[in-house]
Amino acid sequence: MPKDQEKTGKIDPQKPPHFPFEDPPFRLSMGLLKIPEGDWFEIYDLQERALQLAEKRKFLADCHDDVFMADPSALMASSEVLNLMLDHLPATRPDLYSRQGATITLKPHPGFDGEEWPTDLKANGMHPLDLAARLVQEDLVVMLPPDDKQKQTSAGWRLAAGSVAFPSRWSLREKFGQPMDMIHAPVPFYKDQLQSPVDKFFNQMPRNEIFSRRNWSIHDDPALRQDGAERSVARAPKPIAADEAGERLWLRVERQTLRKLNDTGAILFTIRIHLRQLKHVVSFAGVASRLATALASLPPEMQAYKRTDLFADSARAYLNQY
Repeated sequence: MPKDQEKTGKIDPQKPPHFPFEDPPFRLSMGLLKIPEGDWFEIYDLQERALQLAEKRKFLADCHDDVFMADPSALMASSEVLNLMLDHLPATRPDLYSRQGATITLKPHPGFDGEEWPTDLKANGMHPLDLAARLVQEDLVVMLPPDDKQKQTSAGWRLAAGSVAFPSRWSLREKFGQPMDMIHAPVPFYKDQLQSPVDKFFNQMPRNEIFSRRNWSIHDDPALRQDGAERSVARAPKPIAADEAGERLWLRVERQTLRKLNDTGAILFTIRIHLRQLKHVVSFAGVASRLATALASLPPEMQAYKRTDLFADSARAYLNQY
């Protein structure tokens, strides 16, 4: 993370925002940073915004029941999320959003024709979280605290609603309704290194403060939506040589924010995807060596989880040229 961002929490849109590579030795951590409300949602490149909003519309139209799910218990929290965003977006980005009466407008810009959405949920027939997620590039997930009335196989904060157009190798349908420990069961070292700190932080998290964290991986597929369906297709992975890595590999970063809602006490996750082809990543001074070092320090279990084990050597050989 750039030093000026570490000090202020502010992101300079002219600088590369997300190269979150851990220094060795590897250890799983929450990596939380408190941020100002103005940085709640990220908008940098309007061309990228147009592309991601168009992709989100496509998936919501083609497979809505896989992208959006909500338990009735999350309705109040979802309404609180929508109301917060209806106030926040026009106030922080009046160049892109305006609100008048019972309508919010996403203003047009190159590549994006603009949209108007009625905010009267009875009139538009939409779930509040479904509408909220259509306003931004981020995916949105609502977590609710443990409920003694719910018969859960494991106690903990549970995923009660989500609009997830761009998952990174996971399925909302598979995770829906599950508590945090079960959601993260496939993550190596989570139970030993992170489960207790996460549970404690969620329980003690102050309301209306916003925290961010970031995950990264290297992908050989630039698709925004990766819900695990590709695993059902039997195909042998194509080997990637070092001299092909710049073209055929992408750095995929998830920038997440966490906010405990003031009225309902639910926690809202936002998840924003950043994709950069490896040949563009190396253009930033010092980043290639940092990424190569981070790849080398990943334990075998994490290499397998991130699915970098098949091309990590080629990626490192490519990065070490810079």
